[in-house]
Amino acid sequence: MNLLLQVIAWSIPLIIVSWVLPKKYVLLSQILITAIFILYQSPISLFLLTFISFGNFYILHKSKLSNSVKITLSLSLLILLISAAKTLFSIDENWVMPLGLSYYAFRNIHYTLEYYKGKIQNENILFYLAYNFFLPVFIIGPIHRYQDFIKDWHRRRFNAEFFSMGFEHIVYGIAKIVILGNYLLTSRGKLFVDDLPEKYIWLKAYLETLRFALNAYFQFAGFSDVAIGISLLLGFRIIENFNYPFLATNMQAFWTRYHISLSTFCKDYIYTPITSFYRKPMLGMLFTMLIIGLWHEVSLRYLIWGVIQMLGIYLSSVIQLKSDSILLKNLCRLAVLSFFALSCVVISQPTLADAWAVYKILFFIN
Repeated sequence: MNLLLQVIAWSIPLIIVSWVLPKKYVLLSQILITAIFILYQSPISLFLLTFISFGNFYILHKSKLSNSVKITLSLSLLILLISAAKTLFSIDENWVMPLGLSYYAFRNIHYTLEYYKGKIQNENILFYLAYNFFLPVFIIGPIHRYQDFIKDWHRRRFNAEFFSMGFEHIVYGIAKIVILGNYLLTSRGKLFVDDLPEKYIWLKAYLETLRFALNAYFQFAGFSDVAIGISLLLGFRIIENFNYPFLATNMQAFWTRYHISLSTFCKDYIYTPITSFYRKPMLGMLFTMLIIGLWHEVSLRYLIWGVIQMLGIYLSSVIQLKSDSILLKNLCRLAVLSFFALSCVVISQPTLADAWAVYKILFFIN
């Protein structure tokens, strides 16, 4: 919550200068303010982001290497960096993950792959730095696309509708975090679950799994809403990251509504190439969900979590809902919520043994 308030506070001067200064100075002012914010919060992250920005731009646009070597070198460095950081985070509890690394590493991987496709050529480094040093999405996304960012910049005008939508997103985002996440689920919800008598051990375990999954959703969706809202106040339209995922009637639909910027990133750059090459959609889906799992944390528990998501999507493709019954649809929505919550047991518990103990309760295993 403290970090959220700091982002909002730092965004105020960012928004003011973006509409007061002449347009030719706006991007530079945004880069400088964001850089000062990152320096204040995480100097190592400022170093890494600066290194990535200038290094990747030089490799792709200034070096005399062949295109294949450029792409290989760029992707190798970016993947090695994020893999090393997340591996250290997984094996050393004292290792502090560089702020925003997961998001700006993936944004640069996107940039490199779009360059490979020929969709980005001879770009101005100022645009590239402004894309990387865009404060609203720095900490927790969404993973916005470079071409969309540049399009918004070129057609950027003061827009009262954007301001209205922006403030609305910020208010909704704060409400999701503070009221639904922190108060109802973290504070009151935990007290309610803990106060249940021990004879209701199954109910306690089930409600705790729901509480964890829903709290994670409201916290994440709330931060995304605030990021989208601030972006709109700056004149940029950022992709919506959540679209009522728990109204989905199967897990396949769920993953088109949940963490949309990450799922579409993985669909475009992992699922589609693998499926096109091997002609096996489930193989592509498996790799996609494994990458999404490892993106959160390089560990066995997140690999298991990714496999569970893939199995849910596979079951969705096998079991098709062919009824318009409202009752059946709502039962399917409850099943989706329960499935996702149960899958999160493996990542919510300190160890796999603890997760297994919870599963034994939930599935009546003696």
